[in-house]
Amino acid sequence: MTTQQFQITFFSIFGLCILTIVLSFTSFDFIEVEPAVSWTMKYFALPILIITTPNCYFIYLKYIKQHEKKEYKSKIWIQLRTIFRIFSLTLGITAIFIATTLSIIILSNAYIGSSKTINLNSKIIDYYTLTNKGQIRHYIKIQVQQLDRTIDLKVQEPYQVGQTFEKTLLIGKWGLLYSEE
Repeated sequence: MTTQQFQITFFSIFGLCILTIVLSFTSFDFIEVEPAVSWTMKYFALPILIITTPNCYFIYLKYIKQHEKKEYKSKIWIQLRTIFRIFSLTLGITAIFIATTLSIIILSNAYIGSSKTINLNSKIIDYYTLTNKGQIRHYIKIQVQQLDRTIDLKVQEPYQVGQTFEKTLLIGKWGLLYSEE
């Protein structure tokens, strides 16, 4: 494979991954994310890391190393640079594939198979926000009597602890709750 073919393949895969990630986190008004994150980290993170490590080593040596501009006189600095670049590439690609796997779980939950409707009328037992690059994400935790479990939902707006959360949601293929925008 030539460098140009590799670049086309790499950026096509990278683009599909980013598209999948964006689609999964913008397509839903409400979504139960915590079980999907747990499954991804428990069952997929280590295999992804194991697969990407030798592939990143190969990619760096075959396609990236030849474009290094700075020359070091010491072989130790060259080896350290190589190790650092392979490590960074492995972490980056692993993170993208883990996020893509999470996104595929979320999308397949909603769009594969049939979904059941459930009417929620539960009190919010916890509310928290996460901020990423200036964007605030809202999360609530509610006890769902119909499912006999506590769930975390990513929501679009702020809520108060003790407030009643009323919403008709869908239960997808993997048992995750969601609502499309």
